[in-house]
Amino acid sequence: MINKKYIKLLRSQQRFRENNFIYKTIAKRIIDSLDLLNLDILQALEIGINENVVYDYLKQRYNNLYIHRADLYDSEKININRSKFIKIDIDNLELEKKYYNLIYSNCFIFLNNNFVNTLKRIFESLNSNGVFITALPDKNNMFQLVNSMYKADQHFYDGYFQRFNPTIEVNTIFDILKKLNYDSPSIHSDIININYDNFKVLLNDIRFMGLSYCYKDKKKSFENKGYFDFVEKFYKNEYFKEKYFLDIRINIITAWKK
Repeated sequence: MINKKYIKLLRSQQRFRENNFIYKTIAKRIIDSLDLLNLDILQALEIGINENVVYDYLKQRYNNLYIHRADLYDSEKININRSKFIKIDIDNLELEKKYYNLIYSNCFIFLNNNFVNTLKRIFESLNSNGVFITALPDKNNMFQLVNSMYKADQHFYDGYFQRFNPTIEVNTIFDILKKLNYDSPSIHSDIININYDNFKVLLNDIRFMGLSYCYKDKKKSFENKGYFDFVEKFYKNEYFKEKYFLDIRINIITAWKK
């Protein structure tokens, strides 16, 4: 089960929403999908505020667009320029029915206890001919860092801890969308290759995403002080070639409502 208090606290910290280089890069992939749309959008909903790139693009493209921006925390000072912040419970989305022409999300909606119900509520909230676009991490996302952390776990703790939140398999997503009557669902898998001169900068970019493991069986003891030194050591041995390479693997999902 998701630890809602933990993830709400994490997302309420402003620094996670201001330092989001990776989210901004993923946002450009979402915009690539939006560029293909021939759709008059008057009402849009953003679920999970991780960057402003998509928001700014939509504002520039659609002069009369009104956007609701939704997240878990209590308030946000963005209720200007035809925008409104709304607080949501991701497990129980209370959205107006048949209201939005576009609902989009950047690596957020998988952080809930009932993914199917979330997609159902989104479908119900779309207008006829409305579109849903979301970016979700692939199961092999950031494998270089994940594998290095598992090796450090084995070194210090003689076992593995779940370090990142589980995501949804591509085939499972496609089946769910079809069963919920989404029309023409498509999934585009993409790899964003990032390289770093400094390992600490790499770690900070990942921390700023605010996606550390948020389930209730999260490791509760303090991390060994030398833990990340060993993570860097294992990472450098396996994935360093003049720079630290990191693969951000994402799936861009697009689906319509007839």
